[in-house]
Amino acid sequence: MELNCVTSELDYTLEQGAGFFQAYSFTQAESDEIVEFIREQWLERIKEVNPKAWKYFSEIALYDYHKLSHLLDHGSTWIKSARMFSKSVANKIRKMSLIQKIESEYGPIIIVDQEDIGHEEFDWRLVRPNEPLDVGPLHADAWFAELGHGYKSSKDHKADKVWVSLYSEPGLSGLQVVPYSQKKEWRYHGELRGSFVKPKIDEDEEALGPVLLNTKMGNAVIFHDRLLHRGAINRGSKTRVSMEFMIFVKRASA
Repeated sequence: MELNCVTSELDYTLEQGAGFFQAYSFTQAESDEIVEFIREQWLERIKEVNPKAWKYFSEIALYDYHKLSHLLDHGSTWIKSARMFSKSVANKIRKMSLIQKIESEYGPIIIVDQEDIGHEEFDWRLVRPNEPLDVGPLHADAWFAELGHGYKSSKDHKADKVWVSLYSEPGLSGLQVVPYSQKKEWRYHGELRGSFVKPKIDEDEEALGPVLLNTKMGNAVIFHDRLLHRGAINRGSKTRVSMEFMIFVKRASA
């Protein structure tokens, strides 16, 4: 795909400003549709791993998942491959207004297939209340590629991440970022967690002052691939539901 050169408020904020941008959202109808896509995939996966429990889950909302999650092994059930949308669903999301808004600033974008699944990759995530293991440490997404997982930026294109709240309780759950951290280099190392080596920051995370962003259903956070961020430990009463994807855009100087 031909990528357009970009100079915009969005790009300036990511490169020269705080490193993240919050002005865009999916519509309410689109957000509801995406939640339904997740729910269908969620129930299909539960039926695979625990058919007897499927009926109970089918009677509750996604945000109440934690009330029955003891019936599953959360970690092994919700491996990344179980949380990636199918090609048909990805194609539907690709046509929604958020993507159009991003392309109105950037020109045509590539939604990155990080796991080589054969189509544009959108992932979703569930974070239960008061479950620290449901979230990871502060990190920059660029570090994954530096450790050999996923695709690196190049001299011609750069990577940005898009995180979308589909159910979060403002002030209690969501995404934390360290503003302006994309402008600095941070110490980290790789450690095996799950099925591959993941980055672990060698800094005092709390001393860096991560900020919990205020996000509601459908709100997107677009951020630089070197911005430090993490999922916040959920201090609410409902399961957090979110979606994310990586985009490539042509560099302004390319």
